[in-house]
Amino acid sequence: MRLRNSLVALLFPLALFAQQEDMQKALQEFLLMMEQTTKTLKDLSQPQQNPIPEEQNSWQLYYKVVQNGAKVEKRNDLLIKTQISYQLLKEKSIPSSLLLVVVKDGVVELFGKLYSQKGADKAIDIALHTRGVKKVISYIIMKLPAKTLI
Repeated sequence: MRLRNSLVALLFPLALFAQQEDMQKALQEFLLMMEQTTKTLKDLSQPQQNPIPEEQNSWQLYYKVVQNGAKVEKRNDLLIKTQISYQLLKEKSIPSSLLLVVVKDGVVELFGKLYSQKGADKAIDIALHTRGVKKVISYIIMKLPAKTLI
């Protein structure tokens, strides 16, 4: 701020004596550039802001990796997928039509949309307790409930 004021004090007499339009225009552009530079320096010196968090009704990725610590026997991936899909179909609390099960070398990946973390954890638990599963990776997207203000 001091730099700007001192430059203005130095340049003001020059502006009074400047008779030519080009010189006055150049001085005006210089002053404008100095104001913009001062504003930029002020913005750079204050990198933080005061946020007001506001949660909204949205979808959120529920990424979770669960390793099976027990000794796992090698099984056919198609058999593992079929058993997991059947167990998910039997589970009434999980809409199994919204889940995709992918199995490769005993590693199960779950994709889809669910409406609760409880349902996502139940799906992971079902997959992990199926024989032949080494690891379960969840890429489930959950719908968060909207906050109700009273």
